[in-house]
Amino acid sequence: MSSQTVKRILRMSGVSFKRKLLVYSLVLSIFPVLTVGLLSSYMASRSLQAEVDKNHRYMLNQMQVQLNQFTNSLNMASIYIATNLSVERSVQYGPGIDNLTESLEMNETIRRIRSTSPVKYHVSILYKRFNNYIYSNEYDPNSFSQQKLPNILDKMKPAANQSFFVPANSFDDQPNMLLFRPIPISSNYTEGVLVLQVAPENILKFVGSVERGQGTRILVADQTGRIVISSKLSEMGRPLNSVVPSEMLDDEREDRPQTMDVGGEAFKLYTQVSPDTNWTYVAMTPMSELTEQSERIKLATWIVVGLLALIWTLVAAIGSKRMYFPIQRLSDKVIPLGKGKSKQDGLAVLDAYMVQLADANRKLNDRLTEQFPYLKQGVFQQLLRGELSEPELRQLADRINMRLQGSQVFVCVAEADDIPAFHRTYQENDRALIHYALFKMMEETFNRFPECTGFTSKTGQVVLLIGADDARPELRGELRQCADEMRANVRQYFRFPVSVAISNPQPSYATIGRGYEEAVALLSHRLVLGNEITIAADRADEQLLRSSRQMVERQKQIVFHVVHGNLEQSGAQLAQLVAELPKAQLKPETARGLFSYMLGELDYTLQQAGCEIQQVTGEDVHERLSRMRSLPELEQWLNEELFPAVKAQLHKEAVSKQARTVSQVVQFVQDRMQDDVSLQLVADHFQLSLSYLSRIFKEESGRTFSEFVLELKMTKAKEWLEHTDMPIKEIAEQLGYSSVQNFNRTFKQWHSVPPGEFRKWKRDGA
Repeated sequence: MSSQTVKRILRMSGVSFKRKLLVYSLVLSIFPVLTVGLLSSYMASRSLQAEVDKNHRYMLNQMQVQLNQFTNSLNMASIYIATNLSVERSVQYGPGIDNLTESLEMNETIRRIRSTSPVKYHVSILYKRFNNYIYSNEYDPNSFSQQKLPNILDKMKPAANQSFFVPANSFDDQPNMLLFRPIPISSNYTEGVLVLQVAPENILKFVGSVERGQGTRILVADQTGRIVISSKLSEMGRPLNSVVPSEMLDDEREDRPQTMDVGGEAFKLYTQVSPDTNWTYVAMTPMSELTEQSERIKLATWIVVGLLALIWTLVAAIGSKRMYFPIQRLSDKVIPLGKGKSKQDGLAVLDAYMVQLADANRKLNDRLTEQFPYLKQGVFQQLLRGELSEPELRQLADRINMRLQGSQVFVCVAEADDIPAFHRTYQENDRALIHYALFKMMEETFNRFPECTGFTSKTGQVVLLIGADDARPELRGELRQCADEMRANVRQYFRFPVSVAISNPQPSYATIGRGYEEAVALLSHRLVLGNEITIAADRADEQLLRSSRQMVERQKQIVFHVVHGNLEQSGAQLAQLVAELPKAQLKPETARGLFSYMLGELDYTLQQAGCEIQQVTGEDVHERLSRMRSLPELEQWLNEELFPAVKAQLHKEAVSKQARTVSQVVQFVQDRMQDDVSLQLVADHFQLSLSYLSRIFKEESGRTFSEFVLELKMTKAKEWLEHTDMPIKEIAEQLGYSSVQNFNRTFKQWHSVPPGEFRKWKRDGA
């Protein structure tokens, strides 16, 4: 840094705040305006481009909707015509004066269906079995364009029974869009062909104008790449790549705006492919239109920026003077006249004064903090951690108006038996309310003891402190009685059971941390004793307290080995547990509670797999446990019956999921034999992918889905023909065939004889 720059900084440091305010006001006023101008110009261009992209997407989506409505209308009209009985009879019997009735019925049907369609079209029918005779409701059947229909059909080579569109001008002398569909609809184009012809003008009338604002054009091409929709009729039927370069139509460029050159003019291009029809939609906007609007926006933005900069310069000059007036008035009040007012800058005077105020405020807050350091909940938490002495506790209790009376203090802890279920049942926002209600219930139940107070120590747990002047046995009995009443009330009014533990009396409130630890330790023995119990320190089984931890660990290892199929290890652990129980001299109820908990763990594991332990064993295992009269009998039942059954069920559940799915699919198809059940319909029903369902069906059944459906229908048809008098037409309808001819042809392919001959052969043979 040069000495000249240092001098300038030093001179600035000596400038009064009033002058600094003017300089800073000018800088802060003009700099943001210039920055906003640059950002606004940039964001305007980006916003315009984003708006164009958004309009393109909207236009293409709208065009998709309109064109889908158009194609759906044509498809529905073609299906109504192709499946109409009068049309099928006309195709079957052929044209001519001999079949005038069928022809008239067909004409009336076509007229009625055309009158209800939102799309204006003309109908032609090719009689394939009658030398490609052509019927048309509008055009001369002998016209050149009509005579071209059989050639177009041959060139398109349609898939079996599938309809297809041919864009206008795809072939010579083909000015209209064509929709081909076989008659009957499952005849593979061998008997008759329905052709719906739509003039390009009618297409544009239906889907609306394809010319949009900003000179935007929209092109639509079918899956073969031929243009279906364009405002230029001459482009319809032409390949899309003759208008839009092929490299602009790659899949990687889809849904991304691009720039291309068409006929020496630059265009912004946006392409989109319909996932339903695989048709390509293209929106094109001339870059000249976008650039012109962008330049106008930039010019307007900079004009506004210039005006704002001029205005803010004036505001900064005037405002800096006026903004200093309050500072001057405050400094006059801080150091009144006549008391040696300093000539230093007014802001420096205020700064020194604010520092003094901040220091005084900090000291005041410190004193308030010393007077009120903790709230009631904080005091209790400190007590549990043993952080407060008796004098400190008494002092804090007086300040927060908390009564702490009694020479003996009992710690009563109530806790939900299933904490995970408590979390699932009550949302986080509801738990505070549940804790409060549980605490109030405890207070009301223990109201015979006037000196009681409590708090929530953690989720699902409430602690009540009960002060007393002595610890006589009668008082302990009353505490246990209140705890039992409280548990009963919780069971009645809440959706979860609780257990209550009562510690030995503590000599003071300052030592309740030890009482809390003792009560929590007592609650841990619920694993052996069971849930929803009252455990008092003076009534606890001393032998149980010494041995329960080791036994609980042992039973957890047994459950682990059974779940993982290690029956040898589980048997060894069970033998050790059975050997330890007599040595521990536990009460029968205590030992039975240990095994009851083990059965509960196994039942929970089976429920995760989709079944229950009672379904596996066929009996109530807890009732069976209660009937056991000796440990050897219990050990034999567990090792030889229950553990192997649980292992087998878990293995079965892991292996048979795929087989169950296929079995459900088979049952689903059998229940809907009269419907046209497709693989797609089944996959949608079971929420599976087509490829996955097809693969597992082939793996489990050894055949494809279509082979299975056909075999099922032919087997059912054979059964009905052999054992019932049901007409063949009714059998065909029951099996989902659209016509008797299709059923006869399929049955003959499957059984080598027509259904009528099969029935006669079976009856004669009988």
